[in-house]
Amino acid sequence: MAAESPKARVLVLRCQACRARLPAASNDVAFRCPQCGRGWEISIAGLSERPALYVMPPKRTSQPLLYLPYWSFTVVAQAAPKGIADAAQLTARDRAARYRRAFVSAYAIYRPTYIGEWGLVYTRLQPEWETRSGHGPEAPGAAISSDDAQKIARHYILAEIDRTADLGTLNVDVAVSEPELWAIPAYDMSDRIRCPWTRGELPASVLDDLSEIRRATERREA
Repeated sequence: MAAESPKARVLVLRCQACRARLPAASNDVAFRCPQCGRGWEISIAGLSERPALYVMPPKRTSQPLLYLPYWSFTVVAQAAPKGIADAAQLTARDRAARYRRAFVSAYAIYRPTYIGEWGLVYTRLQPEWETRSGHGPEAPGAAISSDDAQKIARHYILAEIDRTADLGTLNVDVAVSEPELWAIPAYDMSDRIRCPWTRGELPASVLDDLSEIRRATERREA
């Protein structure tokens, strides 16, 4: 007798803590509750809680803000030369030791290899942001899973070390923590999105869910 196929199930997108409705675009897999600020991700068990934080915007700004979703991971990276160390290998060792956190953009974006990936930029810069948890800005959900983001985060750290010395000449170990769902502000310049800290810009047309992101902002400011 053939095995029964698994039955489809309906997942109610409500915060498991406060029961508020979770705002979601069609391709979102993780969400930040607009009422209590908790983070939730779709999993085999249903909704699994993820730590959620948001970054405080720069002080004294009058620019309109959007909050973009990122997966963030605490990292511990070590790189040791396999043999007699040269200057590049010592630099790679020191570079590895400075990484404390990795970021992966969780919003859908067109042609990221062409326009740049802000998660990689933040990983490279290691900014010291003022963060909060709990109720705060409404923010769009994540369009990629934390499992995929964790693999990308590890790749970012390895790529940054490899920029200094060939990974084949090093003993490298990268430990990546459990995921956190972060909301990081950016300036909405209508036709482009600007990072407040690096002044880097993305064309508005490359953000797949920009209309959903703007609607979340309108709800927050209403």
